[in-house]
Amino acid sequence: MGRFQKQWYQRRVRASTDPLTNIEKWEDFKSSGINAEYGAMETDSYKALDKVCEELVDLYIPENVTTVQKPTSDKEILSFYRNYVQKNIPVKISGCLEDWPALTKWTDSYLSSVLEDVEVSVAITPNGLADAILDDVFTLPFERKIKFLDFMSELKAPRKERVLYLQQQNNSFNTEFAKLLPDIDSDPVWSSRVFGTDLDAVNFWMGDGRAITSLHKDPYENIYSVVRGKKTFTLFPPCDRLHLNYQRYPAYRYNEDGALAVDKDQEEAGTLVPWINIDQRNPLVSPNDKLHPVLVEVEAGETLYLPSYWFHHVAQSHSTIAVNYWYDIDYGPAYGLFRAFEEIANNCKR
Repeated sequence: MGRFQKQWYQRRVRASTDPLTNIEKWEDFKSSGINAEYGAMETDSYKALDKVCEELVDLYIPENVTTVQKPTSDKEILSFYRNYVQKNIPVKISGCLEDWPALTKWTDSYLSSVLEDVEVSVAITPNGLADAILDDVFTLPFERKIKFLDFMSELKAPRKERVLYLQQQNNSFNTEFAKLLPDIDSDPVWSSRVFGTDLDAVNFWMGDGRAITSLHKDPYENIYSVVRGKKTFTLFPPCDRLHLNYQRYPAYRYNEDGALAVDKDQEEAGTLVPWINIDQRNPLVSPNDKLHPVLVEVEAGETLYLPSYWFHHVAQSHSTIAVNYWYDIDYGPAYGLFRAFEEIANNCKR
C-alpha cells in the first residue's frame, strides 16, 4: 500500500459529501472496494507511462551511442546542449584529452614515483562487488587508507581472495590525487559552459579488472574520461525506471578478512537500502523485455557524456584509469518526467 493511496484516501475523506467519510479507519479503506478502485487507477497510470516510455525510446533514445567532437565555439556549445543535454542523450566525445599529459605520462612507474607514499582510500571486497546485492543483502566494501605504492604492488600481482578498487568519490582527485592535477584539465571550460554551472567534483578511478559497478543512477551530469584501459558501460534510459525492480535490503559491510557483518551505521539508523534487483555482474541477462539497454565502450583517450538519471552498470579492463567530472543537474522537465516514472513504479504492483 503506497503513500499516494493514503494521500488519495485522505483527500477523499476531507469532502463532507464523500461516502468515504463513513470509513473511519485506514485499515477499513485498505480492505474496501474503493481501494480496488485506486488500484485500477494505478494500473491505468502504469500502462499510460509504459506507452510514453515506448514512444520516448522510438523517438529519441539511441540504439548505439554516437561520437562527436568536443565543442569549443559558442555555436558548438549551443548545439551540444540542444542535441544531448536538453534531450538527456548519452554521447561519446573525442578530443577532450588531446592536451592531457596524463595520456602518455600515466605509466605505473610514473604514478608510483609521483604519488609514492600518498595514502589513498581503497575499497576492498572478496569478489569485486562493492555497493551491490549478494544473498539478499546490500554489501558495502571494507575501506581503508593505504600507501599508493602498496596499492600498485597488489594491482600488479592481484590476490585471489580480494579485489582492490580506488573508487572514493566526493572530489577525490582534488583531495587524494592533487599531485596529478598538472596532468589533466582540472576544470574543463567547455563542459561548464554546456551545463551553465560550475564544476561540482572531480573523481579518480583505478582498479582491478574484477571490480564491477552494479546498476545504479546518479543525480549528476557526468563527463567520464578514460585515460588508460577500457570501461564498458551498460546503460538504461531514465524511463526504464518503470520496469526496474527496486527492493530494500539490509546493509552489510565486509571486514578486512572478507566476511560480512551488519553495517552499524545503517543498523542504528534503522534503514534499508533501496537497490535494483537485477543480475549484479551482467544486467543484460535480465528476462525483462521491457528494458532498453544501450552498450558503450569507452577506451583510452575517449570521453562519455552520461546524462543524469541514466542507469549504468560499469565493467573495466585490469588497471584501467578514469577521471570523471560531476555537475549539478538542472531540475527541469526531464527531472519531472523521471519522477513521474519513479513514483508510478514505486506505487504500482505489476
